[in-house]
Amino acid sequence: MTTVLVLVTFAIEAARMTRMLRRMRVLLLAILLVYGWSTPGLYLWSGGFSPTREGLWLGFLQVVRLVGVLTSLQWLLRSLAREAMFGGIYLLAAPLGLLGVNRQRWALRMTLTMDFAERLLAERQDWRALWAHISQPLDRAWLEPMDVTLQIRPLSVPQRALLMLLLVLIVLTLVFFHQILP
Repeated sequence: MTTVLVLVTFAIEAARMTRMLRRMRVLLLAILLVYGWSTPGLYLWSGGFSPTREGLWLGFLQVVRLVGVLTSLQWLLRSLAREAMFGGIYLLAAPLGLLGVNRQRWALRMTLTMDFAERLLAERQDWRALWAHISQPLDRAWLEPMDVTLQIRPLSVPQRALLMLLLVLIVLTLVFFHQILP
């Protein structure tokens, strides 16, 4: 399923997906290397510095999962306006209210952070220039106030059903692991 999602997204948004994968290449390679050389299993060749077949396979699976998540995020960012995303983050942060977290402030901070990162990454620069830019104090253009509108739409019946299904699956997973683990 992930492969189909990635291929369809490449067909529609090739430039955006290529840019995303180029930015993530070091992380994806690091995941593959960490799993390949730290997971026990059958060594690919004799010697002290050999990856395991199982480790490379598990690393590959994690890379595919991460690319699938990032591809899903590309679809989400492509289909939602900033205000709708802010409203969604606000709704999904409702359980944080039980912990005493002000979800309006939390959702606003998340939205502003995503907006800041999007504006920063829109400027084409290499990682050294990006790091230098982050290390410097912000100039006045970045400190200008911006309007953020909270558009809270009630959840539809399918959305409520999906959230309930996810909650049931989380509870069943916790019960399953509680029975397996002592």
